Amino acid sequence: MIWIRADAGSEIGAGHVMRCLSIAAALKDMGEQVCFLTADRGAVPLLEAQGQDYRILGGSWRTPEKELDALIPILRQDAKGVFLADSYFVTKEYLRRVGEFLPVCYMDDFGQQGLPVDVLINYNIFAEPSLYTSAFGKTEYLLGTEYAPLRKEFSNARRSVRKRAEKVLITTGGSDRYNLAGRILEQALSHRIAGGMEYYVVSGAYNTHGDYLEKLAQGRGNVRICKNVSDMAGLMGDCDIAVTAGGSTLYELCAVGVPILCFSFVDNQEKIVEGFQRRQAACLAGNYLTEGEDLIRRITEQIGILRDNFSLRQSCSKKEQELVDGKGAERIAERLYRYSQ
Repeated sequence: MIWIRADAGSEIGAGHVMRCLSIAAALKDMGEQVCFLTADRGAVPLLEAQGQDYRILGGSWRTPEKELDALIPILRQDAKGVFLADSYFVTKEYLRRVGEFLPVCYMDDFGQQGLPVDVLINYNIFAEPSLYTSAFGKTEYLLGTEYAPLRKEFSNARRSVRKRAEKVLITTGGSDRYNLAGRILEQALSHRIAGGMEYYVVSGAYNTHGDYLEKLAQGRGNVRICKNVSDMAGLMGDCDIAVTAGGSTLYELCAVGVPILCFSFVDNQEKIVEGFQRRQAACLAGNYLTEGEDLIRRITEQIGILRDNFSLRQSCSKKEQELVDGKGAERIAERLYRYSQ
């Protein structure tokens, strides 16, 4: 059994669970059993939509150490299992306690030092061995974009860049606490160049601004609000430009090869978007936390610039597809499988 510890909800979004579901699907293809462990019911709709087994530990995603009394009896029964943790809130002590029973793997986005784990996965564009100078002795490191855990639909999703750009995808994460999708869309629709394009706006599972988006789209033939998207790779492939926050969606867009305009709105996204800019794989708009409305206006301007610059879009797409091939979930699953034997 592979146990995956991850949470989702309106405050933390869906990213942790969604990337782990990709790994879970690859493990199931290998004949491995997978069960998610989650603090509360926040992740349940996502898990049930994928037919995924789960157990609710009855704690808080903010304080995982308090769930150990419920967790350890579960793990004690599984001598050949593996434990994958994907949470920013698990501590070294939590990981050490779990490691007394099973091999422990951890999804890291920050470059955390000296974690007592058997496998550490950091698929971000900035991840490299020098990031882990005080490594825990026995840890195996899976670093870089080749380990980006994408759903199977992205493994053969590559596309070419159309000379005429007409369609823009806007995606800002599962919860979009600042209503950035709505504010970007509103600005873009009033822009002299960007306003004439078609917009596909992804409204995630925990987005509390859905009504705002629907009102913006009402009566407009060039706006579509996309909910419960079943074929994200297909939707991305239909678009010519993508405006996105600096999360896992960046790596999905790379696998498809959609020219990217990216920005950050939480601290852990800053190094990601800067890494994409350095590799010339995306255009960087800026940081919402420091720039606010100036960022929204800049995004709108850059949509117009990208629309009219075919060579820039073509160059970005080529570099994106060199970074991500869509097979990262399979590579991670293979490592986890070895530890379960």
